[in-house]
Amino acid sequence: MAMQITVEDVSRKILSKEVDKQEAMRLFQSLDEEAQAQVLAIIRPSGGVPSAIDRNGKRMSADDRPLKTVDQRELTDEHRAYISALVEKYDRFVSKSKANVLKNQFHFVDQRRAFHLIKDLKKLHFQITYTRAEGAYVHDADGNKYIDISGDMGVNLFGHRAPFLIDAIKHSLDQGIPLVGYSEMIFEACRLFCEITGHDRALFTQSGTEAVMFAVRIARAATGRRKIALFDGAFHGLSDAVAATKDLNGNSFPVAPGILQEFADQIIVLDYGDMASLDAIEAQADFIAAVLVEPVQSRHPYKQPVEFLKALRQLTIEKSIPLILDEMITGFRVCPRGAQGRFGIQADIATYGKIPGGGLPTGVIAGSAKYMDLVDGGTWQFDDDSMPSAKRTGMAGTHSQNPLKVAAALAVLGEIKQRCGDTRSSCENCTCFQKTLNEKTTRLAGTLNAFFRDERLPVVIDTFGSLFRFRFVDSYWGVTEALFFILLRMAGVETNIQGNCFLTTAHSEEDLEKVIAAVKGSMRNLKQGGFFPEPEGEPTPAFAGLPARLVAPSNGRNGSASSRTDTERLKALLSADIKLAEDSGV
Repeated sequence: MAMQITVEDVSRKILSKEVDKQEAMRLFQSLDEEAQAQVLAIIRPSGGVPSAIDRNGKRMSADDRPLKTVDQRELTDEHRAYISALVEKYDRFVSKSKANVLKNQFHFVDQRRAFHLIKDLKKLHFQITYTRAEGAYVHDADGNKYIDISGDMGVNLFGHRAPFLIDAIKHSLDQGIPLVGYSEMIFEACRLFCEITGHDRALFTQSGTEAVMFAVRIARAATGRRKIALFDGAFHGLSDAVAATKDLNGNSFPVAPGILQEFADQIIVLDYGDMASLDAIEAQADFIAAVLVEPVQSRHPYKQPVEFLKALRQLTIEKSIPLILDEMITGFRVCPRGAQGRFGIQADIATYGKIPGGGLPTGVIAGSAKYMDLVDGGTWQFDDDSMPSAKRTGMAGTHSQNPLKVAAALAVLGEIKQRCGDTRSSCENCTCFQKTLNEKTTRLAGTLNAFFRDERLPVVIDTFGSLFRFRFVDSYWGVTEALFFILLRMAGVETNIQGNCFLTTAHSEEDLEKVIAAVKGSMRNLKQGGFFPEPEGEPTPAFAGLPARLVAPSNGRNGSASSRTDTERLKALLSADIKLAEDSGV
């Protein structure tokens, strides 16, 4: 049964800015008209000025409004002096790592090096050189030890150098199984993968990007259609088949130079969680080969539109459109069956990577036999007239069944099954080790979110399972956010420049306390350095500039002919309030 969201929940999420404008509107529209009116009554006191409500639902005064975040356009001489002093300290802290970057940059091409580069912080922008890792810790060339919450970009679930993984890979090396041909490991790995995820068949690929690319190809082969519908804000790797975004008019275009517009023209980019997107899919159903979804967007983990996903699943069934769920991040992390198990949705095809590889490069496609049979023709016997299906799509990869990664995958799957017992039970009442890890992550986020609130910092930690992400609500990767991660590293906590953080089974309660202390210390440092100034100006009336008919009190909506007008009025008022909250820094 879906959990009912309350008026208080919606009001709190809107005005604490735990959700963005699109999600706020979706939540608002999920309420009936009476509840919508109650939301508006809460978020705008008499006089038309929207309330400021903290994450506990408590009304705040103007002096309690969240501070703002300084970005690179607002740097003062004092800020630049702070940065210069930090550069000197950081150079001493990781001098060997910095020297390695300059020494090796000509021959070594690093696709991540310029990611999130800010000119004012160029001297601080480089990756450190690791020398070893063990459990929850990594060590660098300068002798520093860090608590690692980067999670190897989501790969790491059991900590670095988990003994069961080391043993499995060493055993595979000792066996010397060639890249081609079958092994008992590949049979058992695929069987166990299907048992845990609930899919019929599984196929190993060389990477997550390749898994998505082939999954899309399978869907196109199955349907004979060309278009792929996916959602703005998701990340599905950088295959040309899915690497598109949209402009303000909704037109698709490539995400990077070198990707042809002709590929982007085959991609429909929609708004995630917006029921209007379902209408768009239905209208173009005859042309859509698949709907590709990142069920919890790794860049926006607060977006978890379960009811939307269920409606999407029903629509794709009705229109015979394959539903592909991209579980690169969520697979095996939130519970054994990933987001599909948590939300009670089974995709036709699902793509995986990261965790199943145990640190070795891998991808996996799993799904119903109806679609997976398009790769190898399905099953057939030797002693009758059965033959593989004549309709098959192209699929290859020298290292798809590399025995080292298959050994690692089998070890990870075996560890999950051993720790969880019956992995076929519903994830809704999961009692596996993931539940403990998820709860630990929730406690970490709760403690730090309370600190952010008390310090009036415009920062929220969003979570899904053991994934968590620091979100600066009024900035996207500005100078303050970048400095925060540098300070965190200097305090002994290693993160991921791409933003996502993860807890693993190797993290102890003591580690978490150190992470909390490092985050608090880093934020206070920035606050003292002037990077979180007071918000400017006073709130202005929420409905300034709106037509009087929208602001006028309603005469009731009990089935009257004005019901639709009142609904539109409520939506307009909410939009104005959300915009004001964003503009004023509330």
